[in-house]
Amino acid sequence: MKEEDFRKVVEENYGRIYRICFHYFGNREEANDAGQDILLKIWLNIDKFRGESALSTWISRIAVNVCLASFRDRRNGTVRIKPEEFRHLRDNIPDESDNDPEEEEKLMFFQNFIHKLSSVDRTLVSLYLEDMESADIASVTGLTDVNVRTRIHRIKKQIKEEWEESYGTR
Repeated sequence: MKEEDFRKVVEENYGRIYRICFHYFGNREEANDAGQDILLKIWLNIDKFRGESALSTWISRIAVNVCLASFRDRRNGTVRIKPEEFRHLRDNIPDESDNDPEEEEKLMFFQNFIHKLSSVDRTLVSLYLEDMESADIASVTGLTDVNVRTRIHRIKKQIKEEWEESYGTR
């Protein structure tokens, strides 16, 4: 692969890679470290891409595998979530919500919820938040499409129940 082609792949996919990593590790430093590992794996293995799926799906699979391997290695330590570490994730929240304490509370709740999930469920949520189709998520995770949809449905139900238990309905 030519260097300019690789740069284009990085430009198109690094946001997704970083967000997947951040969902696993909960802080910028570890997410960036894992992101660099993923880019290296992509560079070293791009010639093995067979085109059986979209390139973004293949890259997501690499991201998930690197994160899972790294997460397993670090599992003995605890991940502490700091609000300042995920403020940059507000890209998907309208500007008027900046500095909104309720939005901050929701983000903190969601981030903490994600980190309590199993690594498989964390992967599902991360890829779902990247707007991946359930069939593509199934391809990345090795689960069936039906299993992906069922688990995502259960996770949504669980987060709703936990939110209502902690905060009521708002």
